[in-house]
Parts: sequence; structure tokens; C-alpha cells
Amino acid sequence: MKSGAGTAHTAVPAFVPRNDKKIYRMNGHSVRHLPAAFIMAALIGASAMNPLRAQDSQSDTQNAEAQRVIAQGKDIFKTKATCQFCHKWDASGDQGYGGNALSLHATKLNPAQVAQTVKCGRPGTGMPYHDALAYTDKRCYGVTREQLGNAMPPEPNAFLNDDEINAVVKYLFATDVGRGPSTYQDCVEFWGSKTRQCDPMKPH
Repeated sequence: MKSGAGTAHTAVPAFVPRNDKKIYRMNGHSVRHLPAAFIMAALIGASAMNPLRAQDSQSDTQNAEAQRVIAQGKDIFKTKATCQFCHKWDASGDQGYGGNALSLHATKLNPAQVAQTVKCGRPGTGMPYHDALAYTDKRCYGVTREQLGNAMPPEPNAFLNDDEINAVVKYLFATDVGRGPSTYQDCVEFWGSKTRQCDPMKPH
């Protein structure tokens, strides 16, 4: 290939052998065959020059994980721990199916306090604890089963680990805490469209 102003578009690093006939495209320019390490370095450099793309990818991954955790929390609230039995499907509480329960729409508790309540229950009430080791030591409110006596919270339908408790809390704060009255669409999203559970809320 001749050198000169008319052929300057061919980008060949000085240290690349000139007799290598293989030509590739990189960033829209013709380049001769480069060592793998050089190509990898160039690709890494291109990624570093486009931080927005990397940030978008990271954000998408984080959002997908957050949605997975919320979906897990909903399933636990609905089926495994059957929280909806007392707190109602929308966590509005009060006169729940199983009796009086706290309305999580109006709760003033922060996420850490809600997590502790799920973990330890509420002594002297019908709110069960969900940590299998609750009250075997002083992890819950600094008291033991022996100290509580008849005020010991009831056992749950299912014990939950820390990740499951965290998922329930994230679900509640994403969908229920601080919200107003639930709608028909909210009900359908919780129960699905193949149930008559939501019929009383259907708009006329």
C-alpha cells in the first residue's frame, strides 16, 4: 500500500508489522490485524469512554433485582406467611379477616421497625413472630420467652429468614405504606383477573 496524503485513512500503529495482510474494521477505520491484547485494551478503553452506557446497564440490573425482591415479598405476604389473612390483601388492616390488625397504610414505623415487628411479632397481641429463634435469647426487644410468659406472641404459619423478611418489608413500602384507599385495579394486580375476589370493587 502506498504512503502519502491520499492513503492516510489507514490507521496502523507503528509497532504492527507492515507485511500482515489481514485487515479489520475498528471504530469505522481500517486497521491491520492486531494482537489480541491490543484489541482487548482498545475495547476496554471504548467502554471506559462511554460511562453512560455502563451506568444504564448497571441501573437496569439493579432495577431488575429490586423488582425480583418485591415480587418475592408479595408472594411471602400473600401465601407463605399469609400476612394478608390479618392485614388484608392491601395491608389496610383494621378489621382483617383474622381480627384486628395494624393498618400499614397509616403506619408511622420505618422499614427497620417494620422488619423487627415481622421478625419478633408484638408481645401481648396476635401479631406472630417469624424468626425461628425469637425469644430463645434477647434478640427481640431484649427479653426471652420465660420473661414474657403469657405475653409471648403466637407462632407463625411459616418462619422466615432475614432475606425473606427484608423482601416483605420492601414489598410493603413499595406498594402499601403511606398509600390511600385501594382500587379495583390494585385488587386485580394482587389476586389476578381470574378471581371474583375483586368484584365488589369493580367500578360501575
